[in-house]
Amino acid sequence: MPSSNQLLASLEFSLADRFYKLACKPGLKLFRHATRALMHHAAKLGHQRTLLVFGQRLLTEGTTSREKMLGAEYLMQAAHQGNAEAQWLAGCIYEKGLPPFVSSDPNAVTWYARAAEQGHAKARQRLAQAFRLGELGLSASAEKASQWDTDA
Repeated sequence: MPSSNQLLASLEFSLADRFYKLACKPGLKLFRHATRALMHHAAKLGHQRTLLVFGQRLLTEGTTSREKMLGAEYLMQAAHQGNAEAQWLAGCIYEKGLPPFVSSDPNAVTWYARAAEQGHAKARQRLAQAFRLGELGLSASAEKASQWDTDA
């Protein structure tokens, strides 16, 4: 049974996610602030869906470097909780080196592999490409590339 904090975080996420499109309209600054506050609180409680969704929004739509960094941190938390989409994005973060996470081929491969093992198609495709072309510090291997392609 979920804890009361997780139930609260789920409720906060649901409300904030439904309000998100409305909050983006001009002239609704206070509403936008309240929506973001709900998302921040649910993320701080460790709500996995919030960490993923709000993390992506902050990373792609954030207007300051701090917002983008917080988005990356939220995505990494969701990845550590086992969310395949977040693990795929963690691989992308490490491959590109988005602050505060420095570029790291071994970390990128690890996160891509975790997502791929859960059936994430883009992660499987990225690993197949990396093995085919010898990217991400991996030795080129047609056999391993084919294995990831077959799994896809």
